[in-house]
Amino acid sequence: MKQIKKISLFNRVTPVEYMESASKYLKGPKIYIKRDDLTDVALGGNKVRKLEYILADAIDKGCDTVITTGGPQSNHARITAGACAKLGLRCVLILSGNKKTVLEGNLLLDKIFGAEVRFADTWNFDKINIMMDELAAHLSKNGHKAYTVPIGGASGYGAMGYAECFSEILTQEKELKVEFSRIVVAHGSGGTQAGLEIGKAENKSKKEILAMSVLFKKEKAEAYVKKEIAEGYEVLGKKAPEKIDIIINDSYLGEGYAIPDERVIETIGLLGRLEGIILDPVYTGKAFGGLIDYIKCGKINKNENILFIHTGGYPGIVNMTEKHKKYFENF
Repeated sequence: MKQIKKISLFNRVTPVEYMESASKYLKGPKIYIKRDDLTDVALGGNKVRKLEYILADAIDKGCDTVITTGGPQSNHARITAGACAKLGLRCVLILSGNKKTVLEGNLLLDKIFGAEVRFADTWNFDKINIMMDELAAHLSKNGHKAYTVPIGGASGYGAMGYAECFSEILTQEKELKVEFSRIVVAHGSGGTQAGLEIGKAENKSKKEILAMSVLFKKEKAEAYVKKEIAEGYEVLGKKAPEKIDIIINDSYLGEGYAIPDERVIETIGLLGRLEGIILDPVYTGKAFGGLIDYIKCGKINKNENILFIHTGGYPGIVNMTEKHKKYFENF
């Protein structure tokens, strides 16, 4: 692939680990996990890879301020705030919701990392995008240059992070002497899947990328991915392939975004007990719960090797409701 400017925010390849206990317990395929929860900035997560390219573009364009958005407990906002602190950039977060939001979890970390937090008093991100553009224009008139980042870092530059990650996975396969038939990942704003799809296409791979939607219904989720794939190929200076098979399952959304159901809570407890690995209730808990269901329903062959990408989100654990916490009292 064409070399795109990036800034190094973490200096190592994230490990791929075989989850022996979970694989044996589920009596299905061999399950491996790529620990992108261990990217080093601001408690880690998948957004770090995206921001290596996004913030490189911001700095290359002479920007001194980064403006982005998300929910009050946005992982993307938290990691953007931490990365900006590391790089000496001003960070402004225009978050959905209002000032009554409790200062805890990711929101507290945003403040610790020095971000300027503003609440939009709306959950309509089209309106928030307009607010970000208006703020950028205002800052421009006052001698600053701002760079706006879409929700979740879902952009062409953001996609480059996981296009690169796909190549990293291929190298790790050779080192581990294992071939993954499927890569399973949570789908929120779509940038991670878009990047993986670009990496897959550029490496002429036939692996299946299975995304478990935690935010949108399938049709809308697919539209986001296609848009971000097209933007990614624009960054590469290439035309996107005419046909890319996008696989998204929206069956595990439950009642909606950031609302964990019993399956999610059980999944978090199961993987914690079997592997000592923490999943979050918003993204990875739902996605891994979906993977377990696939295995139990026989949708995955026992002879397969499956790779699950852990996208982080640890602070989400502290925001679980008392009802969900009670599940673990008698666990």
